[in-house]
Amino acid sequence: MSDKKHVLLITYYWPPSGGAGVHRWLRFSKYLAENNCNLTVYCPDDAAWPIRDEALMQEVPENITVIRRGIFEPHKYLGGSKSTGVGFTEEKSPSAFKKFIIWVRGNMFIPDSRAFWIKPSIRFLSKYLKDHPEIDTIISTGPPHSTHLIARGLKKQFKLKWIADFRDPWTQIDFYEQLATGKKADAKHKQLEKAVLNEADEVVTISDSCADGFKEIVDRDIKVITNGYEFPDFNENEVQLDEAFTIVHFGSMPFARNPLVLWKALGELKKEDHPIKSKLKIRLIGTVDYQVINSMNENGLEEFLEQVPPVSHNESIQMQRQSQLLLLVANNTGVVKGILTGKFFEYLGAKRPILAIGLKNSDLEAAMNSTNAGKFIGFEEVTAMKEVLINYFNEYTQGELKSQSTNLEQYHSATLATEFVKLF
Repeated sequence: MSDKKHVLLITYYWPPSGGAGVHRWLRFSKYLAENNCNLTVYCPDDAAWPIRDEALMQEVPENITVIRRGIFEPHKYLGGSKSTGVGFTEEKSPSAFKKFIIWVRGNMFIPDSRAFWIKPSIRFLSKYLKDHPEIDTIISTGPPHSTHLIARGLKKQFKLKWIADFRDPWTQIDFYEQLATGKKADAKHKQLEKAVLNEADEVVTISDSCADGFKEIVDRDIKVITNGYEFPDFNENEVQLDEAFTIVHFGSMPFARNPLVLWKALGELKKEDHPIKSKLKIRLIGTVDYQVINSMNENGLEEFLEQVPPVSHNESIQMQRQSQLLLLVANNTGVVKGILTGKFFEYLGAKRPILAIGLKNSDLEAAMNSTNAGKFIGFEEVTAMKEVLINYFNEYTQGELKSQSTNLEQYHSATLATEFVKLF
């Protein structure tokens, strides 16, 4: 490349924020300098992130500039929880106050509860851009989609290239209907979504199906750049695997991600007195919806369950490498076909077999097949699930349960970062 590019990334999730939202651009940021790009990151200062992971601060490259500004987040004062949120059900019927909070979120805070960050950020960054005229490209990554509206405001003032990066859909996301938006609010959400999709110079999302969803809204090209991973080298033979036949899920498990097909298959194997029950352990690491636990109990699996509170990212990586099977479940709601989470790529890096559950002919199934990372089971395929579990258990008892994954380079963060650079 000839001229150096100077890029401003607008993101809500940045270390010390933890959780899934931070890793896409934290990983990409490490490779921009190699592609003749200077990166400046704009993010909130001490926000109400659902998860904090101070150790991630060590992963921020030294060659980038990070600028922060305070943020007012009203949901902190309205009973918002850091551990659960939309997508999780309550054991008791939601109170009138809880229903009111959800209504406020969907109808008063548009596009989201970080809406009060938009105008102050535009003012702050307008001054910053005047003082740093070398910046020629803006990337906004959402959700929260307030980041896109900040970029949109700057685009109107400065002759900059704007890339809108959607890690999740906006009005097509699986929990949108739960926000109980009225007609006026729904129209406003969709008007802003369409404006962003039309006015950004480039629109990027993480899967083909998500791109198809946006193409239903606007007639334009949507670029697909998946999440990625760095696939660090480590000696698999030196990893001490779990002694039990562990099926482990990392991250939150809301009711829409309840793997009923797995519980039913395991419940049947238990009733059939299959030897799997003597070695089985189901480990759920993170926040779990009570309906998931109820489903396990209904299938007689409570004796095999081990619940673990959320762990740091570094701990998660180590535990993934030690697991016998890694459980990956797509949400069974909304744009299911396009769900291809960052967790999939982390699992690839752990070099353990993946047991994936989702919609047939989805992007997740295609990715599983292209990498030979494990087995993919449809939401209703109980018989197929039983067969897969028996085969995996036989390999486990013979000491031959290993990952057979291939073709991982297509998902390396370094490779995918260059795809963004082409857009600059």
